[in-house]
Amino acid sequence: MDLHDFDSVSLYFDDACPPEVDALLDTAAQGCVDGEGELPLLQAHLHAPEQLVVLVGLYRYYFYRHRLAEADVVAQRAMQVSGRRLGLPDDWQRMDQIALADAASRSIGLLRFWLLALKARAILALRDGRIPAGRQMLEKLVTLDQHDRLGASALLAVIGNVDAVAASEVA
Repeated sequence: MDLHDFDSVSLYFDDACPPEVDALLDTAAQGCVDGEGELPLLQAHLHAPEQLVVLVGLYRYYFYRHRLAEADVVAQRAMQVSGRRLGLPDDWQRMDQIALADAASRSIGLLRFWLLALKARAILALRDGRIPAGRQMLEKLVTLDQHDRLGASALLAVIGNVDAVAASEVA
């Protein structure tokens, strides 16, 4: 399955936001430069907890402020919301090619979003020093993304090189 095949698909941001959520997102965008964007983002999340554009905004806010634990919670929530819409297993570890194909038939754009959220969680785990957890997520991505469109194999190679250097230093 090619994850770049987007022929007339609905992307994950196609859902219209309620006007009050749009206004809060605008306020958050204006306040992010000064670090004042968190409160309006949290308010937008209270109004629309399953709005993916709100979750992406929260994730980015936390990620760019190096608040990795909060970013991971938001990425996990994004996987739950998008996974439920796609009929995916609750546990990403149970994801397989059959579930992937079924989800792709529903929305390839939303499926890419789910896969990218898993990749984001893997990167957060690696940055947080949880190498085995990050590696496990990346390995799952490699098995699901057989054309490696999301670049998980390159990240696994980097981890392998770091492991090899560490092993040689110990020896």
